[in-house]
Amino acid sequence: MNVRAAAAEVIAKVLRGQSLSALLPEYSDKVEEKDRSLLKELCFGTMRWYPRIAILLKQLVAKPLREKDLEIQGLLACGLYQLMYMRIAEHAITNETVSATAKLNRRWAKGLVNGVLRNFQRQRQELLDQQIDNQVFQTAHPKWLLGKIRESWPEQTADSIIAANNERAPMMLRVNALRTSREDYLSQLAAADILGSEAEHSLQGVLLATPTDVSALPNFANGYASVQDEAAQLAAPLLMLEKGHNVLDACCAPGGKTCHILESQPDLGRVVALDLEQRRLVRVDENLQRLGLKAEMIAADASDLAQ
Repeated sequence: MNVRAAAAEVIAKVLRGQSLSALLPEYSDKVEEKDRSLLKELCFGTMRWYPRIAILLKQLVAKPLREKDLEIQGLLACGLYQLMYMRIAEHAITNETVSATAKLNRRWAKGLVNGVLRNFQRQRQELLDQQIDNQVFQTAHPKWLLGKIRESWPEQTADSIIAANNERAPMMLRVNALRTSREDYLSQLAAADILGSEAEHSLQGVLLATPTDVSALPNFANGYASVQDEAAQLAAPLLMLEKGHNVLDACCAPGGKTCHILESQPDLGRVVALDLEQRRLVRVDENLQRLGLKAEMIAADASDLAQ
């Protein structure tokens, strides 16, 4: 699948309310292996700066797109993200983004996408200058969230939180304590010329100095480690798991917390991994198998207690 068309579909589904973290693994399998890192960059980057990009699109698109054409909204947003933040030649960005309209079966949008991207290039400084006093644009945070942050923290702390929210997340690993220790895995990383260090808060966490493809990580395929943000790694220890405990992960995809729960206490009772859609459980099952773990998987709505 064309990588920009894939990114447009992902962004459209996020705008419709789906989870980016659940969609990315599915779409990564649809694009060529060489394009997977670009897909991730396009999706995460576009959504990180979407409050800013959406304001520009309102100025550049004369007539709002219909809900059924959110894929074109996603493609336009992806194109603006590339022009604003990526080191790709502008003519290449425009040509490739326009070409993606055909891959999305929306050839009618070719002229629209071309016009919007070229108008942004011509009017860029003027458009940016118009937003100099717009806090939503300058911070890439919606107004309600800015208000909540500034209500809860002093000005200097609030500004630091807002700035941190726009930074790229570091690549964090969770070492599988059933297979190896963190110290041993750090040694394996060093032997592979991959620089890592102990996480600040998680006892199983390893922070990589630079993002690394998982295929290059030592023993990743053998279940020695998983990719998981450090904050998410703090959930399992809070459960204070003991032998025989039954555990329900009511929104489990893609399975990071479920797997960490099983790694933390191998003698649990019933462990149920539940998510709304069967397709989302495919990734959970893949992670369980790679780590050598077992859980009962159920596709259901956790809020529907009658099921």
